[in-house]
Amino acid sequence: MTNADRTAEKPYSGEHPWFALDHAALIYPPLLSDRVSAYYRIQATLDESVDVKLLQAALDSVTRRFPYFQVELRRGLFWFFFEPNRAPNRVVPDSKYPMQKTSIIKRGGYLYRVRAFENRVALEMCHILTDGYGAFIFFRSLLAEYYRLQGIPSAYDERLFDPEGRLEGSEWEDAFSRYASPGAPPPLRIGPAWHLPGLSMRLYTMRVTTGVVSLSAALAKAKEYGATLTVYLSAVYLAAFQDVQDAEFPGEDRRKRKVLRLQVPINLRKSFPSRTMRNFSLFALPDIDPRLGHYEFREIVARVKGMLSLSFDPKELGRTITRNVATAKKSFVRIIPLPLKNVMMRGIYKIYGENTYSSLSSNVGRAGLPDSFAAKVLRVDVILPSTPGLKTVASMISHGDALSISFGSVIERNDLERLFFTRLVKDGLKVKVESNLSNGIRKEKSDALLQ
Repeated sequence: MTNADRTAEKPYSGEHPWFALDHAALIYPPLLSDRVSAYYRIQATLDESVDVKLLQAALDSVTRRFPYFQVELRRGLFWFFFEPNRAPNRVVPDSKYPMQKTSIIKRGGYLYRVRAFENRVALEMCHILTDGYGAFIFFRSLLAEYYRLQGIPSAYDERLFDPEGRLEGSEWEDAFSRYASPGAPPPLRIGPAWHLPGLSMRLYTMRVTTGVVSLSAALAKAKEYGATLTVYLSAVYLAAFQDVQDAEFPGEDRRKRKVLRLQVPINLRKSFPSRTMRNFSLFALPDIDPRLGHYEFREIVARVKGMLSLSFDPKELGRTITRNVATAKKSFVRIIPLPLKNVMMRGIYKIYGENTYSSLSSNVGRAGLPDSFAAKVLRVDVILPSTPGLKTVASMISHGDALSISFGSVIERNDLERLFFTRLVKDGLKVKVESNLSNGIRKEKSDALLQ
């Protein structure tokens, strides 16, 4: 075992001079560029304007409980690594275009930032640090401290951390290493998927289109199809992709088409117990193959339901966990210098990663805000970063009866988003749509856009 391995296994308290990235985070640093962001965003719309000074005080208080997020990313000879970051972390003004101009590798640079504008609080978190599970615990804890400073206390638990609470060693576990099973066969190989064509918008520009639906109505609709909400929304997304592909290849030989495949993230903590605050998620890859003919919607639902059920099986998940850990620990991989390793990892990701799925669709579930201040939060949204390969991506989250469905896109065309929401409307759901590409930073709502 190397010093990096030993350091990564210890609970982090800010005392170690450096420590290693987890096995899911290793792929991200080589991919970063002006057009590829590893950030994702959680935002809450409050019932009153944000007190920025109070939010800063809450951030200063909460960071003590999350020392493993108070780090900067550094380059080593063979791997990227973390160092403790002692620089102040300030609440910054929000931007019309989220998750842009994110400087990752610089002295004093954090891998997350808290933003505020009028009545909106946002956390932009880098996937190098943690997945959505860890980010949401931090975000809930930040909001809870903000309201506690206003005299509204919350009960702390495993999903809402007390800023004065004790750091648990299990929070800094690289859970992938614990659950790898030497000898397990690798996951089955899959071929390339179809990608949405389209002209890119200018650099540092991203369109965010959000539709808000009644959660109870969406759950009832999913039940009509014998599906969970994740299955139903994934099926709607694949059906919308099929509509786009049909328009791209009208009347042409179906043999010219490619598979339509989604990446649907899975929180591994549900199958492999862990309290880690680092990355511990994988994904399912439900698909349809239009070369076999047109898929009716109920066919898509049945296919997605079956594929997600198989993908969520712990033994199937174990295949990918074991492969990822074993690859990083191979002796010849460890000794490859970082510049060459970066080139190799970018190539591997293009072939075996982004090239194999058409888009990403993540249903986070319920925001899980405590009752003490839940009514003071009007809505919660999650926004994922699109890339030149995955030009449009989707994410879903609910708070109260508001189901928020957000698309992030870096291309000019928006027919995929329009077709997705149109399908929901044709299925009897009422949708309110808004976009950041309206006048000013404040999003402009349109009740009449989809009726």
